[in-house]
Amino acid sequence: IPERFLGWYFDALSSIVDGSFSLGSALNGRPVTEGLSSAIAPTLFLVCVSILIALMGGSAIGIFVAIRRLGFRESILSLLVFLGYVSPVFWIGHLLKQYVVIVLNDGAVQLSIWFETIGLFIGSLIFLALVCFGYLSYYQWNDRKSRRAIQVVIPTGIVSMGLASELLPSQSSYLFIVLLFSSATALWTVIWALLSKGAPRRVSFGFKIGIAWVLSFTIQKLIFTMPEYMARDEIGGRPFPSFAYESVWYETPDFWVLQLDRALHLILPAFAISITTIAIYFQVVKNAAIESLESDYVKMARAKGVSDIEVLVRHVFRSCYLSLVNTFVPNFLYLFNGVIIAELVFGWQGLGTYLMSALFNYDLNRLMGGIFVLGVATFIGMLASDLIIHRLDPRIREFGR
Repeated sequence: IPERFLGWYFDALSSIVDGSFSLGSALNGRPVTEGLSSAIAPTLFLVCVSILIALMGGSAIGIFVAIRRLGFRESILSLLVFLGYVSPVFWIGHLLKQYVVIVLNDGAVQLSIWFETIGLFIGSLIFLALVCFGYLSYYQWNDRKSRRAIQVVIPTGIVSMGLASELLPSQSSYLFIVLLFSSATALWTVIWALLSKGAPRRVSFGFKIGIAWVLSFTIQKLIFTMPEYMARDEIGGRPFPSFAYESVWYETPDFWVLQLDRALHLILPAFAISITTIAIYFQVVKNAAIESLESDYVKMARAKGVSDIEVLVRHVFRSCYLSLVNTFVPNFLYLFNGVIIAELVFGWQGLGTYLMSALFNYDLNRLMGGIFVLGVATFIGMLASDLIIHRLDPRIREFGR
């Protein structure tokens, strides 16, 4: 075993030195990175989306429990959250397949005529929530000029999102999306800079308005594409898949149909994985929010007449940032290393499937290549955690000087 390890080590090291980055050769004589490079992106995307769902869900439940102090109902809610934490992901996955996906597919035909209305509603709701949250982070509600500006921006953004079908044609591309993103963020930055005051804040918040608009705009376009997607012969009117990374196409579909297909394939495994980790963020946010709500500066803000929603956004949420960062990176690495079972359950062609294939075929060079990638991801994640904490915590910046 040591001899095999050293053989792989020097083979991989020589590939890095000569610039080929093959990480050794597999049993078939092909470079290890040939299959590894195509397996990393799906796993990374799955883990990131899973953490995003768990982060939003756990934070929302934690804040709600910290504010309401529900007593017995709080205990029941905490119990349900932690039942998800201790449940195996393969069991959750099979429950979702059996009792959620089938029901959604059966009801999709009845909803087909409402998808445009649903898209407009969801896109507008996401844009409204993100902009209002960002506004309360930067400005006070009693600031008249900024309040008048935001009252102009929100209706303008919601109305302009109705142009999704025209601005995002079927024959789009990733380059087109990048150009649209850049143009929209620049335009919203200029608009907010002209309407509001305070140079640093108005540029920063205007940029975030652009990001919120593009995100809501894209989600709305994907929902608009649902009838066209369901009409495909490969889908057969049942748009919610439960297996694989994407559908097998008889002929290549349009750009947005393909993106919607990948997004729908992502929902089920991401949601199943997030259920097993949502309790971590729930507990962290709940404890941080309770401590913040009982602090002197929150009591002082309320005594000055600051509204509850402004207290939450400007004080309570910010106090949770550091705790979430300390939890986010280890949880990211935990999921990145433990996503193998989830990929096998849902047929996700990612790093987990790659490692299991190498293990079953006794292809040790491929196995070591995958473990090497996990090690590099661990190093980058821990370094990113330290840099983010240094950026967010002024006490650490002051001590570092």
